[in-house]
Amino acid sequence: MIWTKRFLRALPFAIALVLNVAMFVADRFHMRSEHIAGYGFLFATPWAWLIDYIWFGLLDHIWRGTVHHHWLTVSMGYVVILWIPAALYSTCVWLLFCGLKMISRRHSNQLSA
Repeated sequence: MIWTKRFLRALPFAIALVLNVAMFVADRFHMRSEHIAGYGFLFATPWAWLIDYIWFGLLDHIWRGTVHHHWLTVSMGYVVILWIPAALYSTCVWLLFCGLKMISRRHSNQLSA
């Protein structure tokens, strides 16, 4: 069971890595990358409101500079679209397992009492 938990917690990062590599390869070989970008946005859609609030709301007040380096701009896009949602998915899976553990402990304590 412990390997299943680890696998499910690492799965969002694996998906983000695959999408990140696919976008890099498509960009490197000048292929059309609209479908891959669509999958990235689909991956990030449930968290879009939170990412917009944090990335463009709070951080805009802290850092108002413009990035002039292409690879830094692309990297920031990958962080926002892929890696932050992967961390949020993984955190939700971890919280789900913690909640299930608490429920099972509470249920087992009620049965033994």
